[in-house]
Amino acid sequence: MPWLARANYARELRASFFLPWAIAATEGSVIGFIVRKLYDGVVPDTLLNFLVAALIAAPALANITSFGWAIAVSGRKKIPFITGLQIMVVVAIMAIAAAPRSPSGLFIIVAAAYISRICLAGVVTIRATVWGVNYPTQRARMTGKFQAVSVTISSLIAIGLGYAMQYSENSYRILIPIFGLIALIGVGAYARIKVRTESTILAREQAQSDESTSPLANIKSLLRGIIRVMFDDRDYRRYQTCQFMIGIGNMMSWAPFVIIAKEQFGLDYLPGLMLTQVIPLLMMPIFIPFWAKFMDRVHIVTFRAVHSWVFVVTFVLSLIAAQTDTLWLLYAASVARGIAFGGGALAWNLGHLQYVKPERSTDYMAVHVTLTGVRGLTAPFLGVALYSLYESIWPGEGSLVFAVGLVITLCGTFGFKSLSRAVIKQQSMET
Repeated sequence: MPWLARANYARELRASFFLPWAIAATEGSVIGFIVRKLYDGVVPDTLLNFLVAALIAAPALANITSFGWAIAVSGRKKIPFITGLQIMVVVAIMAIAAAPRSPSGLFIIVAAAYISRICLAGVVTIRATVWGVNYPTQRARMTGKFQAVSVTISSLIAIGLGYAMQYSENSYRILIPIFGLIALIGVGAYARIKVRTESTILAREQAQSDESTSPLANIKSLLRGIIRVMFDDRDYRRYQTCQFMIGIGNMMSWAPFVIIAKEQFGLDYLPGLMLTQVIPLLMMPIFIPFWAKFMDRVHIVTFRAVHSWVFVVTFVLSLIAAQTDTLWLLYAASVARGIAFGGGALAWNLGHLQYVKPERSTDYMAVHVTLTGVRGLTAPFLGVALYSLYESIWPGEGSLVFAVGLVITLCGTFGFKSLSRAVIKQQSMET
């Protein structure tokens, strides 16, 4: 690593190892599958399916709060703010272990999951600024390593949780608090990170802030900044439009994928979590180095123009697996999903940085994560609604929702291909 980044890199690497011990329990596919199986028969199936969609949507939907976190952290030191949010995440996750197996307990789990994901959305929003200044070179390579460590630990935790719950459904009540305590080690490591040129960043944020200190004035100021970014930066607007289509297609498939694993294939805790969470996560650290090297060499739209085709393959495999009742094809779709997620994790965290000046990174990230939140607000519920509609019209054909997602994803993929050709043409003219 570059010597100026080594100390921060080591601390963040430790945090990436320990924090996922707690966070893994609230990953959408993990908590979604657990709730779908644990609360089966406790509430009506239709309600349970939509709550599963809500849990799977939580990571994306929580991002709609990013503009609030951007306001709250403006002019403040970033690392103490992030560590405070991380502690709140651990506390919220502890509540999941205490929830009773009843309708009220189900809603407690949903509320706790959303609180934790909202706090994590704040961490992601603010962390973009930290990464932008702490890792000015080889950023994809470094953050790729953080992602690889994080997803590896998350996958191992999911395996352990699934294995334990297969033998004792109540084992999560003991394991989740233990995982939370271990995660506090990661919070301590992150608290020691130093932000380079932080005084300059704080001064710029202070200068850009509105003279009024009222929350309403700050919200209006940030919303104006978001609107300005979308109107002024045509390239970024087109990039976000294509990403929006890819995201909508993807997110609308997650909840049906979990529901089909339980209802059509009847998978137990361990094989179910292996399919919906562990296999995709294990694929990510394997392919993240490849995606990181590719991303460091090309423009983000060129990266997306190639990377998006893996999502297309995922939809095709999922559709064929469900239509032919072929379990191994469903696992193949899970492998492809993990390969795609490896590149998606890098592109989601770093893609916007190719468009933004350092002093406006918060506005660009706010646009980015707010649009992700909008996708989370609509896509998973649309997926479950289409699944339920197809099941009511043609019983056993709910998997046709994958065909709808495939069409939307193809539109985004062709959009990125068009943007990539324009970028390559512009670069050739400049040289």
